[in-house]
Amino acid sequence: MALATFSPLLFAFQLPSPVAPLTAPRASVPRASADECVVFSTLAQRRSVAKYDTSRAVPDSVVQAALESAILAPNHFLTEPWRFYQCGEATREKLCALNEDKRAMFEGVPGWMIVTVSTEYDDAGLISTKKGLEDHAAVSCAIQNMMLSFSDDGIGSKWMTGALGIAPEAILGAVGADAAEERFMGAIWYGYPAKPLDPDSKAPPRKLGLDGVLKTLP
Repeated sequence: MALATFSPLLFAFQLPSPVAPLTAPRASVPRASADECVVFSTLAQRRSVAKYDTSRAVPDSVVQAALESAILAPNHFLTEPWRFYQCGEATREKLCALNEDKRAMFEGVPGWMIVTVSTEYDDAGLISTKKGLEDHAAVSCAIQNMMLSFSDDGIGSKWMTGALGIAPEAILGAVGADAAEERFMGAIWYGYPAKPLDPDSKAPPRKLGLDGVLKTLP
């Protein structure tokens, strides 16, 4: 399957059954605690998933919803710096060929989404300008949104970067990204988990906790 073309906002997917807009107004529901908040529940239950059921394809509508969620992330001056490359079979083969030692692992991942940031860079080609750092943060927020959307639809995902063992420049080349304008942010693996996830699972306790990172000021 060839890579979909993309606009500055999002890939132009051709879907048989587009999802409903995610911006419909919702009734305000008072809550007494974080545990009663649907968003908090999704945040607490999301897990990185590395093993998938390769016999089940993730519906296009679910992927579309995850991408629509991604581009709702905050971005300074509305730069919309995110770029997404949904990898079809031929492109996944290109990525496998870039690290034969991990081919078996890669072939066990049914969904690959390469994410890049399109921004400005310093003279050394690094993301160290004020705008570059802001855009980098915005794309990180977009990735989090995407993974939360996947989780809410019962899809596991994992944000992969250096562990792929492939040079970022090689990944950009494999997906046809503009290396002069974009930098690699990660590969988002996604698919139905090989084993059902525990719905009562919670995120492990943070070492610092809230008290260790919060200062309440007068």
